[in-house]
Amino acid sequence: MTNTPNDIDLLMSADPLDMSDADIDAIIAYNRNQRAKREAAPGGKGRAKKDTAGPALDLAKLGLKVTKPGVERRD
Repeated sequence: MTNTPNDIDLLMSADPLDMSDADIDAIIAYNRNQRAKREAAPGGKGRAKKDTAGPALDLAKLGLKVTKPGVERRD
């Protein structure tokens, strides 16, 4: 592998505010091409899906789910 930057490396490292419409179109075309290659590869649609056969996690027990406190009424 070479360390010389190619056109897409130069575009991705450029300041986004200084880019022309053609530069942005080139980045979009590159990303679309890469996605098409991934999806056309043997094995399907890119990245493998996670196995969902495991037990469900209780987010409240882990302290990750926000629960609303009970309402206190004043008499």
